[in-house]
Amino acid sequence: MDWLEGQGYGEDETVLVYFRGTTRAAVADGLTARHRPPFARGEEPAPGEWGVIVHPMLNPSRDDYDDIDYRGLCPEGAELVVFVPNPCIVKAHGPTAYHYRDGRISSCVDYEGAEHVGERWPNALAPLVTAAGLGIGGEFAESPDREQRLTALICEHLGLPALDRAAITVDRELMDDYQ
Repeated sequence: MDWLEGQGYGEDETVLVYFRGTTRAAVADGLTARHRPPFARGEEPAPGEWGVIVHPMLNPSRDDYDDIDYRGLCPEGAELVVFVPNPCIVKAHGPTAYHYRDGRISSCVDYEGAEHVGERWPNALAPLVTAAGLGIGGEFAESPDREQRLTALICEHLGLPALDRAAITVDRELMDDYQ
């Protein structure tokens, strides 16, 4: 939850999920069923608007270190954008962002190779990344603020709202259970 307190990502092992076309309760219930109950959430969004939930990336109490399959949380007519700031702290991998629509993944943006596209790694955002000079060999490939630029590009393209820290409710007790 370092980002919530303005400290960057540090060794944060949380996942930020934007959602629309589904309810906050449906996303929260789905995450809880997958043993990743959200410990922070924004307000219930108006129809057609984006909401936000934050949940733990792992569940060490259950020896559960697997990724979540978000497709089941994204019914027909819904979208999810999932930001994983530290997918593997031990190996020091960069962030990853996923865009789901109608239960299918449309983009997986690995910040270490953001323009990469593959059969099992769809990335509808790859042309935007390349055009913005954020891919390997691009104008901003070695820029110290590349991750922030890439995140801003994803947010702008998908119409994600800026996070309003004051509007996010944190369940400190649940969060403390994960630390």
